[in-house]
Amino acid sequence: MKKLLQRYKIIFPSEHGSWPLTLTPFVIGAGVAGRFPLPVWLCLLAILALFLARQPISLWLRIRRGKARRADAPAAIFWSLLLSGIAALAGIGLLLSGRQAILWLAAPAVGVLALTLGLGAWLGPRRLSVELIGVVGLALAAPAAYVAATGTLDTTAWLVWGISALHSVISVLYVRLRVDATHRRLSPAGARMVVLAHLLSLGIVLGTAAGGWLPWLVALPIALLLVRAVYAAWRRPPLDNVKRFGFTEIGYSLAFAAIVIIAFLIAQR
Repeated sequence: MKKLLQRYKIIFPSEHGSWPLTLTPFVIGAGVAGRFPLPVWLCLLAILALFLARQPISLWLRIRRGKARRADAPAAIFWSLLLSGIAALAGIGLLLSGRQAILWLAAPAVGVLALTLGLGAWLGPRRLSVELIGVVGLALAAPAAYVAATGTLDTTAWLVWGISALHSVISVLYVRLRVDATHRRLSPAGARMVVLAHLLSLGIVLGTAAGGWLPWLVALPIALLLVRAVYAAWRRPPLDNVKRFGFTEIGYSLAFAAIVIIAFLIAQR
């Protein structure tokens, strides 16, 4: 048991950018709800446990396919079961707290997790398609936090998922653009795709706001991210410091979450 516990490092994802992609949607959902009862913290525990369980489960799948060391199997199984158990207990706590509506989110979340793990083991975890499916699933943390706070799965819950998913997708594409530009493998078509994805996201937000579903202020951070993407696609600046770039992206994510929360809170008055 002691040796298995000492292998705790296998639970941490190698992609440090996955942390803000998980926590930013949660912050948005809880912030828009504007309250933080015990179920919100149980929800956070469940989300973090499932998030951390991805690595040991993925490792176990790679071992099964002969792509990782068999000596790591006991630790992978131990941490997979432990973290899955913690997530299950937190989920039971949510149900006992009257948050049964969260079950409507649990099923697709587990489904996306299984899909990304399967595709990751088959295609490789760093394939763009696998990453995009994964971040859309991680964005379910937004409605989960909202439901945990309010007890209802209403239109606002789906709106915070949608805006979180859009932000996560364009964030992944932007990071890919910067990395590809640094390694001189960014094609004109790839640069255009990233800009078009930002334009499409802004169009979706503006259209939803025009329909009276979203506050207009939500379009502001998307528009600013579009300007940033256009500049990066045009000038293709290299990444001089990857760690600093990572922290900068975390800052942008927090600023995005803050503006979205403020927009919803103003609209609710």
